[in-house]
Amino acid sequence: MECTPPACWRLSAADGREYTARRSPGMRKWLTRCAVAAALMGIVLLVVVSQSHPPGIWTGKPLPPGKVKPQLAIGIDTAVLLAPDGSLWLWGGTDYGVVSSSPQTAISPVPRRFGLDSDWLQVASGANFAVALKGDGSLWTWERKVRGQVGKTNFFAHYGTPARLGTESNWTQICVGGFHSLALKSDGSLWAWGNNMVGQLGNGATNNASLPTLIGTDRDWQTIAATTFASFAVKTNGTLWTWGYVGLGRPVLVPMQIAPGTNWCAVSGSHDMALALKTDSTLWQGLLVPYPVSRDFFRQISQDSDWTEVHCGRDWFLSRKKDGAWWVCGQNYARQLGLGTNATEKASPQRLTGGIEPWAFAQGGNPGTTLLLCKDGKLWTWGKRLGVEKPSAAGRKFQSILSQVVGRFPFLHFLIKSDVDETPRLLWELPPEVRRSLGVGPNSTNYLTAGHSVDASHE
Repeated sequence: MECTPPACWRLSAADGREYTARRSPGMRKWLTRCAVAAALMGIVLLVVVSQSHPPGIWTGKPLPPGKVKPQLAIGIDTAVLLAPDGSLWLWGGTDYGVVSSSPQTAISPVPRRFGLDSDWLQVASGANFAVALKGDGSLWTWERKVRGQVGKTNFFAHYGTPARLGTESNWTQICVGGFHSLALKSDGSLWAWGNNMVGQLGNGATNNASLPTLIGTDRDWQTIAATTFASFAVKTNGTLWTWGYVGLGRPVLVPMQIAPGTNWCAVSGSHDMALALKTDSTLWQGLLVPYPVSRDFFRQISQDSDWTEVHCGRDWFLSRKKDGAWWVCGQNYARQLGLGTNATEKASPQRLTGGIEPWAFAQGGNPGTTLLLCKDGKLWTWGKRLGVEKPSAAGRKFQSILSQVVGRFPFLHFLIKSDVDETPRLLWELPPEVRRSLGVGPNSTNYLTAGHSVDASHE
């Protein structure tokens, strides 16, 4: 549609430096045409953008498998990614800082490489510390510690770089709670260290331990999980066990079988909740506080029997079914369910939209953050953003005043700067150096590199 000015427009000054336009029906008709054309162009642009990047998660061609299975883990305000090439990447740090080669705190909204090693095999993150396992079976820890969770004799030191824990090289599995750690050895023995105020180390005492302590004498432990004040494990015979504070009114100081049956196969925990799967593909939930421990401590979630995978967050969880679909349930105070709804809770499992084939998942506790690494190398986030610098006192006061104004005039809501993503947001992609290790050269469509993020309004 053409927008040629009508003939009634003319210059009013002979030198051409000033002009006026007569008000006439012809001019009004021309302006109307321009407005219609602009509206049509806006509609077309909106349709094109929505089709190119629809709401939710959009994925590309999967990358080749790497030498390790990627992992994601979240602490109080920091996340760590184990990339498929065996390298570690950290970001966040609003409250505690992102650790580096020195004790100095820092904030990073996107992953940045942590060290130069590329032989990491597993990683787990607690409140303000992390534990990692290398391919040679050695165990490493880092970050600030106050209850021995880093596994060193100096309880209050800051370990800004990974420090090896002992000399053993037969560790096979790790997990962490809020301030304590669990680990399995190749001989099937179970070890724990860190905070033990309610017996979560399972060694019969309540004293903190700065070094790994053997739990009992059994050598048939298979899978482990931890919450803030409790620990869980599944044995090779399919029985489920727990210890720590699980609502009995007193600490459970040594492992105790918590549920009947010998068909338990997986367990996941966070804060005050644990989830478990049976071999018949049923999903079970256990709330630790204030419910007392009993033989029916774990109660079945729905009547479905096609669950295959579960990831427990703080008062909410993600679980996968046999058809590949992911489901979310629980608290949604930080929009961590990724459903795009303002509802603060979903009491029953809700399907997460989009075709998701994850390489790694992680759910945060206190921050209410969810992270997803897809097999195409894209890293997505929703819920509370990590690495958002806190505003100054003046900034907080301004936001408070602005909130009152928006309360009276809701259409001004866009003026409030939010650090919450109600729907999945593309945060980052694996950088060229990682892709090259997978046998994939620089990709022209891979416009993200380390330290660069995508605008939240990509859709």
